[in-house]
Amino acid sequence: MTRRGFTLIETLAAVLLIAILARTTTLAMASLTASMAVGAATRTLAQTMREIRARAMAEGLPLDVAFDVTAQRWTIRTTDGAVRRTEPLPAPVGFVSLPAAARIRFTSSGTADNGTVVLGTGATTGRIVVNQRGRVRLG
Repeated sequence: MTRRGFTLIETLAAVLLIAILARTTTLAMASLTASMAVGAATRTLAQTMREIRARAMAEGLPLDVAFDVTAQRWTIRTTDGAVRRTEPLPAPVGFVSLPAAARIRFTSSGTADNGTVVLGTGATTGRIVVNQRGRVRLG
């Protein structure tokens, strides 16, 4: 006589294995989602900074990209304080590190303040580096 089916121990082992795999997949997806959000926010801010540099040169006046850590947003403004545009960072991305002045100024000649802006969430970060010539790059 042959027995068919699974024993209780075999069933519990299979359920435990499935639970471990599900948990691992969930953690991997959360990490991937955070990485994608940081990457997208970093690329968006870097491209905006490039556009602001070009706008400062075209208009012949300095423009600032100012960073607000409390509100987790960045603002484009003129040196007299007139706000041109404000954008929030997508949740859960935040500012990890900023230049001391909490802004980067692009001059009418295309030069800029040296500065590094670091965005991140958890262990995932993205870095934007601006040099004195006004070059904006991901670093």
